[in-house]
Amino acid sequence: MSSSPKNARIPQQPSLDITLKFLQVSINNVEQLVNFQISTSREHLDNYAKSIQALSQASTPQEALNQISDLARANANKAMECSGEFCDILSKAQEELQGLALEHLSSMQQSLQGMSSYLQQPTTETSQKK
Repeated sequence: MSSSPKNARIPQQPSLDITLKFLQVSINNVEQLVNFQISTSREHLDNYAKSIQALSQASTPQEALNQISDLARANANKAMECSGEFCDILSKAQEELQGLALEHLSSMQQSLQGMSSYLQQPTTETSQKK
């Protein structure tokens, strides 16, 4: 009976390692996303302040409308850039997690093959003795 807990620990170690890798990748990606959000927010606040200052200095309504149009165009372009960066971060995270999932499946397959060969050994030995 004491050998059962030992055998039960062996498959858990690779599973624990992969679980820790999943956590590490997830934490790294969350950190990247939070840093991206913070830097993007800072940039937007700076641009907002510059826009307010530029609009306050417009001398005619037409000049103000032109500035608003330019700002809207710049903001739309920046939004597209940010969404591209965001998608890149998510794509890299997906690739890393997919790689870990494949590694985990491979590890599980090896464990199952090992268990299968272990279970088949006693039947082979007993049939050879007969």
